[in-house]
Amino acid sequence: MDVVLDVDPGVDDAMAILMALSSPELNVIALTVVSGNVPLDIGVENARRILAFAGRSDIPVYRGADRPLVRDPVHAMEVHGPSGLGNADLAPSDVDARNDAPGYLVDLLEEAGRSIAILAVGPLTNLALAERMSPGILRRADAVVVMGGAVDVPGNVAPTGEFNFVADPHAASVVVGAGSNLVLVPLDVTRRVGVSADEVERIRDLGIERARFFAQATEVVIKRGTEADGYRGIFLHDPTAVAFAIQPGGFETEELWASVETDGSLTAGQLVVDRRKGVAGAEPVGSPISVAMDVDAQGVLELFWKRVLEG
Repeated sequence: MDVVLDVDPGVDDAMAILMALSSPELNVIALTVVSGNVPLDIGVENARRILAFAGRSDIPVYRGADRPLVRDPVHAMEVHGPSGLGNADLAPSDVDARNDAPGYLVDLLEEAGRSIAILAVGPLTNLALAERMSPGILRRADAVVVMGGAVDVPGNVAPTGEFNFVADPHAASVVVGAGSNLVLVPLDVTRRVGVSADEVERIRDLGIERARFFAQATEVVIKRGTEADGYRGIFLHDPTAVAFAIQPGGFETEELWASVETDGSLTAGQLVVDRRKGVAGAEPVGSPISVAMDVDAQGVLELFWKRVLEG
């Protein structure tokens, strides 16, 4: 399957990119970059460097939105480090990035005579802009897999909000309501796929290049997580979404009516799921989407190790 990765690299984005590139089930045809974990310029540079590190500088990188649709930009450099890649240092790429990620998505989906999937693991600004440019364009994708939102678990940057949705709630609202073949991979499953700090040290000791990169990149994330909530490790949020694209059988999904709150001072970015049944006269609120609600966490971890460390 041909896949476009929409990213905001970011430590776990970097691992998701490496995982996708090493998976024969996915043919990554482009990276589109959005402002999110880091400002756009840093994200674009990281995307170029990750591709060079993987020996895949033939894959084009497209610059996308440098700010959310409405709200002020939100970043997470305290989690991912000033460079966005923790304490890792990758060599620069000599291949320039291209412009207009939303336009690229529109042109690709309008002209495609083959199966195309979009795998979005950052704020959804690029996808929302594409949908606004050409209403209905996301329905032309065979699949839109999104890492974002939280259903039955707390948020990670707000009481009810996951970072990607909080960073651009208006874009998330557009994409969730676009009527595409959308699968949401929320915190409910990604928080079950974690690598402990002790395991990271074991990986560091393997002495191979990708293992060193993983260990160095995750140092800042682990330090921040330990200070914030006591978890000494890293959750593989974005790689879990890649795992869904590769092996959807390792997940259980539910069809849910959902929408995204855009205006609440405390709840902007909240994924609102309408589970009401038997309420007289009540019509479901939102749009029907598929949401991953359970996962074979060990299976995802095994796939990650095999593809990222051995790929």
